[in-house]
Amino acid sequence: MSLSPDREQLFKEVTSLLHYQAEVYPLGERFTSLPENLANIVVLDVTKVPGCHYGLKNVFVPIIRNLEETRDKGRTRIAPDNAILVEPSTGNGWTAFSDAAEALGYEHIVVMPGGLPEARYKHLSGRSVTIIKTPKELYAEGMPVQVKALVDSNLDRIRRKEKIYASPNHAVSAGDITVATMVELGKQLVDQLQPKLPLTVIASMGNGASVCALGEYVKANTKNARMIATESFAYGGGYDWFARLNHRKRYKDAYGIQPGNRTLLAEFSTYGTNAPIGIELPLQTRAIEGGLLDDYALFTDKQVMRGLDRIPFMFLRTWWEWYQASLLPNYSKLPQSLIDTYGNSTLANIAVAERVQKPGRITVAMAYDGRGNY
Repeated sequence: MSLSPDREQLFKEVTSLLHYQAEVYPLGERFTSLPENLANIVVLDVTKVPGCHYGLKNVFVPIIRNLEETRDKGRTRIAPDNAILVEPSTGNGWTAFSDAAEALGYEHIVVMPGGLPEARYKHLSGRSVTIIKTPKELYAEGMPVQVKALVDSNLDRIRRKEKIYASPNHAVSAGDITVATMVELGKQLVDQLQPKLPLTVIASMGNGASVCALGEYVKANTKNARMIATESFAYGGGYDWFARLNHRKRYKDAYGIQPGNRTLLAEFSTYGTNAPIGIELPLQTRAIEGGLLDDYALFTDKQVMRGLDRIPFMFLRTWWEWYQASLLPNYSKLPQSLIDTYGNSTLANIAVAERVQKPGRITVAMAYDGRGNY
């Protein structure tokens, strides 16, 4: 279905309006007295961009356009006068969704897990947004259930002549559009950095979007680049997947517990970074099974390690397995100046970058959020 000329013009204007610039800098330029191994790490910083990596070049604008243009014949068309957009989010991406939906004239709802810091439920502009919270203990697993329940009510809503619910569902149904738009991350990194040495890029796995967008662009446009995904030790599902495919030691074999241990998950606080267990996300598959990743790094923090201490040795693990976990990059041990500035997901990438950097390469850590989001 083609768009009307007025709608076409609006999409063009909104695309231009919701386009921002990332910051690229070595940590040593922003923080004095850092040790050299931290000062040399380059940060790709979208912490001030509404919707962070989703908002740099707003991915939801083309996704919503696709939703309007490709609705199946015989089904209700998607337009502001007859649809309410619904989108799940565990991180900051919902801000980009809300900005796109608002600018394109849609009522909209965000579905998020309960139990996150209050700052993560607030739009940066202060604008009020309807947010449905799913049970805290379900974390990411609760969101698709809630979205499905809303969409399943559409027949009744049509009978009552009410607007239907429709979900752009960027992580599941619009992966190709998401990556094609989000390559702006890689483009801005390479354009600003103009690297003379090979890059090692570290990004949170999450739903796989930023890993695919960054990794695919950087590997296609620079020589000998390496892409490393990160994930909290509290989850480990994505790491275990990668380890199985690449003949690495499996999570259970290394740490004595299964991925997604509930005691550890209760201490998890690097929101948006994990590869959610039990949820099929195409961009995770693309990253992990498509040969994009050169490595997959687990990280930890003091809260997760306290959770590990509560798991009895005699039932689930040995002292040696605890020791192996204690050796993981721990972002709680970074300098206080960094902890006061960046959010936990950013700190985790910096901690991994510190561990994996090597002479003759530029190590880049993706910075998704600032301390204000926590």
